[in-house]
Amino acid sequence: MTETNDPILAPVVALALWSRVVLFWMAAARGRAMRAAGISLSGRRGGRGQDLEGRIGEGAVWKAHNYTHLMEQPTLFYAVALALAVDGAGGGLHLVLA
Repeated sequence: MTETNDPILAPVVALALWSRVVLFWMAAARGRAMRAAGISLSGRRGGRGQDLEGRIGEGAVWKAHNYTHLMEQPTLFYAVALALAVDGAGGGLHLVLA
């Protein structure tokens, strides 16, 4: 097994960590908003986050949209950055653009 120490992996890790921060931020905001709206998860099965739109505050919905975008949009970034790392071409201009 070969090891890679390509610098382009730093932005990949940074984006993954930022996604985790936004996940916890969204969960905390949704929890507060659901309590304020009198929504309990007790006995609930299934459901989707978008079902909460219009039932909880806009601030909590906005945070959820941010998290959704972090899960949807960077897919190509991850693929290209990891391909560049495997190829050993993750420095220079590629790193600056990442």
